[in-house]
Amino acid sequence: MGKRANPMAIKAALTYEINEAAAALGKSPATIRNWIKDGLPVMASRKPYLLSGADIREYLRAKHKDAKSSLAADELYCLSCRAGRKPIGMVVQAFPNTPKTTRLMGVCDCCNANAARMISKSKVDDFAQTFEIKASGHSDA
Repeated sequence: MGKRANPMAIKAALTYEINEAAAALGKSPATIRNWIKDGLPVMASRKPYLLSGADIREYLRAKHKDAKSSLAADELYCLSCRAGRKPIGMVVQAFPNTPKTTRLMGVCDCCNANAARMISKSKVDDFAQTFEIKASGHSDA
């Protein structure tokens, strides 16, 4: 199970008690109570507290809005720095990932850790103008 709660697991038109919301999202009731302390709106006029499905969805989407980081055209995502970094010497290896995607791997120029980027196979030629792409030695099989 992933760490992040899927907002689509909640029906927007329904209301949920804390335990029901926790079960629907695969989280503990304590997590839901922490979200309430963090700003998740609650209908607290009487107990049990009710949560609007639409409010839960909006809260989760806002909470994880900035999770994806945009990379410049000449950057890979460094797993150690947790930021976009240029690879040493602009040299990367291309590994086939799926039939439509390729993973570019390089070494971060800041901390010498692995850095990676997923790209569409149709854009490999565009990235070859920016990076020096070395063959990975893996086949597409």
